[in-house]
Amino acid sequence: MIRVSLYEDNEGLRKMLEAAIASDDRLQLAGSHNNCVEILRDIEADKPNVVIMDIDMPGISGIEGVQLLKSKHTDIEVIMNTVFDDDDRIFNALQSGATGYLLKKSGLQELITAITEIVKGGSPMSPSIARKVLSMIANPAAASKQELDLTSREIEILDHLSQGMSYKMVAAQLHLSIDTIRSHIKKIYEKLHVHSATEAINKVYIFRQNRQK
Repeated sequence: MIRVSLYEDNEGLRKMLEAAIASDDRLQLAGSHNNCVEILRDIEADKPNVVIMDIDMPGISGIEGVQLLKSKHTDIEVIMNTVFDDDDRIFNALQSGATGYLLKKSGLQELITAITEIVKGGSPMSPSIARKVLSMIANPAAASKQELDLTSREIEILDHLSQGMSYKMVAAQLHLSIDTIRSHIKKIYEKLHVHSATEAINKVYIFRQNRQK
């Protein structure tokens, strides 16, 4: 069973999310909250595997909540579930430690699928969000590639990971073995001095933003 905690200040939507989670026999509702002011205390009580996090909530934002959560519990996966699709919020959320980013208009079934995918190593994102991420890393200039020291294949693998694919899915898409994908991922992490795909994607984004200043 995947234990899920919700953070959503819209009571009607929160109840819908609770019902959707309760209806899936793979999931268990660990906790449901209308703000994340006491998130560290909540998490100790809920003991979730996955957190669904709104951004705009009273007290502190969901992005601040993710930062607090990840400062103590790096193993808990976080999916942002929000109406916001601007670059700053997307990348602030990813930089804070969120692994998934869904827009609320995506629907309940996509959220349920995202929960099951994220525990398998995926990074689920709504298609429009994935495109925004891809726009930062999919076609970097040759100079960017050279300075980052990433090969075309490594950029391609990051592209697929940013779309929420697991290592197994990337291997199938690129017709490579999963061991080959793991080898590429290891090299990417070493080159960028990071420890996760989210960090790698975010580092490429920050690098390109700095070059544009």
